Amino acid sequence: MMVAALFDRDLRTLIGAAPFLVQDWTWRCRLGYASMGAFPVRRAVLCGTDWLAPDAPAEQEALLQAVLSAKVPYQMISIEGLPVESDLLRLLRSSPRVRREFWVDTPAEVTPRRLVDLPGNFDAYLAKFSGRTRRTLKYKAKRLTRAMTDGMRLQRITRKEELPRFLEQAGLVAARSWQGRCLGQSVDGQAMRCKLEAFAERGWLRGYLLLNGDAPVAFVIGMLDESTYYYERVGYDPAWAAYHPGSVLLLMILEDLCADGVPRTLDFGYGDNEYKRLFSTRSYDELTVRLVRKSAAMVVPYVTHTACWSGAALIRKGLDRFALREKVRRLLRGSRAPEAQVEAPSAACDEAEAAPRGEVAEPLLSGRQHEPRSRRIAGAL
Repeated sequence: MMVAALFDRDLRTLIGAAPFLVQDWTWRCRLGYASMGAFPVRRAVLCGTDWLAPDAPAEQEALLQAVLSAKVPYQMISIEGLPVESDLLRLLRSSPRVRREFWVDTPAEVTPRRLVDLPGNFDAYLAKFSGRTRRTLKYKAKRLTRAMTDGMRLQRITRKEELPRFLEQAGLVAARSWQGRCLGQSVDGQAMRCKLEAFAERGWLRGYLLLNGDAPVAFVIGMLDESTYYYERVGYDPAWAAYHPGSVLLLMILEDLCADGVPRTLDFGYGDNEYKRLFSTRSYDELTVRLVRKSAAMVVPYVTHTACWSGAALIRKGLDRFALREKVRRLLRGSRAPEAQVEAPSAACDEAEAAPRGEVAEPLLSGRQHEPRSRRIAGAL
């Protein structure tokens, strides 16, 4: 850890702090799914989306200078999910010292961060959808229930002793997804295990498994921090893509959170997707900022990253011009349908795909079986 602190000498009190996690990290530069380079970097990641300090410009500037003057040998400062209207972002863009000592990199465009406000009951949440969308969602939940011949089950994971089995099953699903095949992403590594064990010990862990009998179909790894549930990692078996298990699992999670009564908000985290736009109730714009220290050791990583990002942007622009972007993405991921093998179904709940007129309306997720509930949990980071 690295913590920059701001004190009032006269009152001898702490008036501001900026906590960072300093870690060895691999900066992977990709052009599409092709790796153009991987560079070891020592980075300092801000714990949160803003530091703890008064809004006064003098205090903000003093804390920034303390961060930049730290003796910790970091090569990059990373601030993820920084609101575009924040004072910190304006300070980083206007600081002469930042411009002099760092390259300011924004690895992605401004994106909305989408959230779900959880009401007291699930029916109140469903009221946000049009009647046609509700029928579509009910139909897909019913269709998946019928397809799971061994019985559809939802399992909630909160305890440390549940983790080994959960990570084993989630790992099987992740390995089959396009993230696992194309990007080599996994969920059962030692770093993830240690992180989730720490969450479980503090009462923050909340993972979910969607099972066909004992066979895993989809998973979500999340964290409950006081009244907010953070939807961190998600995946499903592409063999079930036609049944939209990602959307059904998300609905089951929302129903579970509403019934629990502890979380009041679900935070979808960084990035935007069609499913996030559909299920969210509000959003705000955010940006990830990296301050890359100007040094001989960082020239090649920074130039490689910049070239890859610029090249990818040009390719996306060209593909969008001829409406080929989605087709190329499907080809590279090895899927036949737009919703197959993605992080969560992007078209799973399109209002254009409604249930047949003859379907009888019934409770959205009827027919499933829940694992026994564990105790309610709440924690503060």
